[in-house]
Amino acid sequence: MATTAEDFKELLNAETHIDMEKLRQFSRHGIPDEVRGDAWKYLLGVEQPNKSNELSALKTKYEAYKQYDKINNELLKPIRGEASRYNRSKEKYFKSKNLTTTLENVISLYIDHNRTVDYNPAFIHLCGPFVYSYDNEYDVYYSFERLMILLDEYNTFHDINERLARFLMRFRMILPDLYNHFEEEEVDFKEWTTSWLKYLLAKELPLDCLVRLWDTYFSIEEGFDLHFYVCLAILKYFKEALEECESSEIRALLLRLPAMDMDKIISQAFTIKNEIMAEQLLDPY
Repeated sequence: MATTAEDFKELLNAETHIDMEKLRQFSRHGIPDEVRGDAWKYLLGVEQPNKSNELSALKTKYEAYKQYDKINNELLKPIRGEASRYNRSKEKYFKSKNLTTTLENVISLYIDHNRTVDYNPAFIHLCGPFVYSYDNEYDVYYSFERLMILLDEYNTFHDINERLARFLMRFRMILPDLYNHFEEEEVDFKEWTTSWLKYLLAKELPLDCLVRLWDTYFSIEEGFDLHFYVCLAILKYFKEALEECESSEIRALLLRLPAMDMDKIISQAFTIKNEIMAEQLLDPY
């Protein structure tokens, strides 16, 4: 059952220490919009649960961010182009926010501070939920930076090609009729599966569905592992509709998913995960 905003506020406004176990328990079932930003900062590790030095730490971060040069002219054009497209597609979510400018500042600064990282348009989509959830640009930056660190760590130990191969194998086993339909329609599996698995569905899901999904990812230890099963659950959710589609319609749906019941998707993902784990215990070879 979802926890109320007042329950979250009481927990987050604790004077000396945030009960992280309770925060994760609350957040797993969804975070109200008005407190999501504060909750995410603790769940991501941007802020520490020990609040004794909170004010000085916040001031230090704010002052540091003010000093950063946020305009990288070499990158500005492609970032602005993708940010503008993102703004048009998500306009209803950002009516009171300067979305394009914030995305330009945050992404260009992130690239400037991580010289080994090449700009990817997916960064805009990964950053968007933080702009949606925070009022302060420096909160957007530090949370986006933290997510990128966590994703880099995860990708270091979980090779994307192996994940793709395993995903397609499970897709074929769990939904054989749909898999065969995709093959008959000559759907490019790699085009959509790579984006789904690498970028947490940031490019495909409606924003309100995405932030609900990330509430769960950020609140459980195996959050990024669960993503694999969420992708399978989404295919199962849309199975009947997809089986009625031709190739171009399939591609359009997979690259821009409709709204869906994310609580149901997450529950189904846990079910699929448990079934696969039970199967591996019975037949480890």
